[in-house]
Amino acid sequence: MRRAAFEPAAIPRGGGEAIEDFGITTNMDGKESHPRHRTDRRILDDDLARSTAAEIHAGRYPDTASAMRAREVPSRLRGLIRRHLEAMRSAAMGEPGLRRWRADRLRVALDLLEAMDLQEERFADDRNVFLGSRLAGRAALGRIDPEDRLHLRHHGERGIRAIAAELEAIGVEPVRLGSSRSRFGTLETIEGEFEGAEFRIRRCPPNQVPLDAGDLHDGGDVPLVDAAGLALIIDRLEAAADDGPF
Repeated sequence: MRRAAFEPAAIPRGGGEAIEDFGITTNMDGKESHPRHRTDRRILDDDLARSTAAEIHAGRYPDTASAMRAREVPSRLRGLIRRHLEAMRSAAMGEPGLRRWRADRLRVALDLLEAMDLQEERFADDRNVFLGSRLAGRAALGRIDPEDRLHLRHHGERGIRAIAAELEAIGVEPVRLGSSRSRFGTLETIEGEFEGAEFRIRRCPPNQVPLDAGDLHDGGDVPLVDAAGLALIIDRLEAAADDGPF
């Protein structure tokens, strides 16, 4: 059966989420094919995304995912909601203020990465291979919002409890140990809060998870950065807050 023009087609992604793609056909018979209807839908989408962003900005929802579920917002509007939310925060804090806030939040991630790296430097031995630690996701590009959790990866063989003990030594508490499923099998996790930021660290054994692995669920592209690269991003954010565009 032929799809009507511009009818969204769901494309599955990891974790059961779906995004919608707008196909283009030459069928101009359906009501949805009329330019005015396409424009009307864009307006409705924008209004819904803007109002959802306003609810998040006002603190009525803890994060974008919660707001979208409660308001039954289509997953294809996630990016539009983020853009509206960023504009609202820029207006409230000023662009320089938002960049400084992001730099401060990313310093939390940097502290966590450096703690894991320094632990391996101090206790390096032939029995525990360590390839490095990484920050994953939008934060690895310098783009992070107050509701975002920090996602980190420890690419080494050291036991999860030893890693958790190192984090407790720098003031992370409480530390919660758990596990999560991935396309590489079950991975051990550490969750906690540090300096006001929630984080999750996945232990990625070198013989199980490649250092450059993308999305751990669907294999899609995911930005990754190590401690040295993150330090440069923080420096750029702070410089841009004073001098101009990032």
